[in-house]
Amino acid sequence: MYISPDPSWSWMYHHEEDKLALELGEDWLFLTPFSARHLIPDSLHGVQFCAQQAQYYQQVLQRLSGQLALKTPALVQIALNLTAARFFSLPVMPKSWHFQTSARIAYPVEGKLVALSTGSERARFVVVEAGETASLVMLLDDALSLANNKSMRQFDLIKVMNDRMTPCQAQRASGIVAA
Repeated sequence: MYISPDPSWSWMYHHEEDKLALELGEDWLFLTPFSARHLIPDSLHGVQFCAQQAQYYQQVLQRLSGQLALKTPALVQIALNLTAARFFSLPVMPKSWHFQTSARIAYPVEGKLVALSTGSERARFVVVEAGETASLVMLLDDALSLANNKSMRQFDLIKVMNDRMTPCQAQRASGIVAA
């Protein structure tokens, strides 16, 4: 059984952890991986979990449960991180040069699994926000090496042109653990 959004939920910035957090009730706090430098200013002052966020959370949670054979805590963790990223991450420019153009392009849908290939590595991502030409995606795998000694960690965000995304078959995502 998944946790359902509640009117008491609220976003806050956890200064000690330097992370955006979601208060889910008394003594129950969900920490996202997102620090202040990646967030819009409004997220730093506390915001109620609104109906639009609840709808997005439930939509991506349902879509993820049909694509990933994970236990409920891991699916909820991914869905809450997607929700935080969708509503509070700073806008970013596409960085498509890290990835190869796909022969089979995946049509971007929020909460859909896609794969991106650097040429030497292939990794699974989930679409955070779908755009007409470029989409914001979140890394699901543990890590991904990029060019110039750059790398991505699980739940990092990157925007890429849609022609880089390849369809990804439903499967178990290794390394994803609930916090």
